[in-house]
Amino acid sequence: MWRAFAACLPLLLAACATVSPPAAELTGAGWRFSGRIGIQTETQSLSGNLRWQHRADADSLFLSTPLGQGVARIERSAAGVTLELPDQPPRRAPDAETLTRDALGYALPVAGLVWWMQARPDPGRPFTAERDDNGRLARLEQDGWTIDYRQYVQDRPRRLTLIREDIEIRLVADEWQTE
Repeated sequence: MWRAFAACLPLLLAACATVSPPAAELTGAGWRFSGRIGIQTETQSLSGNLRWQHRADADSLFLSTPLGQGVARIERSAAGVTLELPDQPPRRAPDAETLTRDALGYALPVAGLVWWMQARPDPGRPFTAERDDNGRLARLEQDGWTIDYRQYVQDRPRRLTLIREDIEIRLVADEWQTE
């Protein structure tokens, strides 16, 4: 069951930070994220902790169980994306979409997540958006996904839910910092 959960992690390669940096920091500053993730499909309901370090040229994600046991590590570099699971050979692909297609049987919209997790639509693709009374993004629809921004802290998203067809992903930011 945890291996299936770990296989979903490439979805988060492009962005796992649910707390958005200021707009000026989107263009290349690194950041670190620590939070929680839950994934629910028709057949599974899984949860865990997520630590993620992002730089413009690389990403490193580490998934653990709610009790802290390591489950998976994902690394992105110029050479591609690698998924490491305990007691298994590493899985490699040129990009996260290919890795998710190979691991899950379908590609997930990794490229859009870098924007969505920062409460912004991907500017290169069509979208619809709804804003709350404070002008913050409340709901975003893009690439067949609906992203609901459920809680903000200091005008940054803290809790959000991504839904598409038969998968729901819940993310909660516990800590986010720029480098």
